[in-house]
Amino acid sequence: QNSTPPCCAMVLCSCCCLPGEDAGERPALIETQSAVEDELPTQVQAAALEPIGCRDPVPGSCFTVGVDTDLRGAPPLGLTFDVMDPAVCVVASVSAPSLIHSWNQRCAPEEVVRPRDRLVKVNGLSHADAEGIAKVLAEGLGHKKKAHALLEFQHPLVVDVRLRKDGELPLGLSLHYALSENKIGGLCVKSIGEGLVKAKGLQIKEGHRVVAIDASEMGVDEMLETLRISKELTLTLISWPEL
Repeated sequence: QNSTPPCCAMVLCSCCCLPGEDAGERPALIETQSAVEDELPTQVQAAALEPIGCRDPVPGSCFTVGVDTDLRGAPPLGLTFDVMDPAVCVVASVSAPSLIHSWNQRCAPEEVVRPRDRLVKVNGLSHADAEGIAKVLAEGLGHKKKAHALLEFQHPLVVDVRLRKDGELPLGLSLHYALSENKIGGLCVKSIGEGLVKAKGLQIKEGHRVVAIDASEMGVDEMLETLRISKELTLTLISWPEL
């Protein structure tokens, strides 16, 4: 994570759909709540972070899709977004038939738009929060018969952190999660307080999302319970480094 990820380019066409809504409507935010983890005494077994998965795309790399709505009978853009973390607008799903799905069928493997990719810019414009970048997308495509936009996405970094419980020191994590619909799953690290993560200088940061434990993806309730009762565990986290 010490260097700026490389960028690649690609081109495509579309009509726009936003986070689970029809074109022209505001994107819906997922209902969320937070919980302070304060009952998980843990000690690091191995603090090294190792990239896992994501064999085709370069983790953390960015790429651009050209979107054109000037097509007769064109299908929708085909994207819904997860905005559980208000700082990042993350692809939750790619529907079919859609223009993004059509692109994915013919593009290079490293340029496939995938769930958990982050929407970074629209026509070169970025925004400080997820709702803002979704609004930029709506303004660029959702209300025009003819529009062209360049959508820049970023693949996530995927890392493992191995932990072993020993003693009464808590992790010190405040975790944010969806109450109802959790589109891409996991627990978002909202803040880091006093505890093991800070004491050991682990590379777990605000905005990281825990998406699996011991290589198994699970629901929020099961994930929280596993964090409480497991003596040894491996957390799989994803993040999107600043460009």
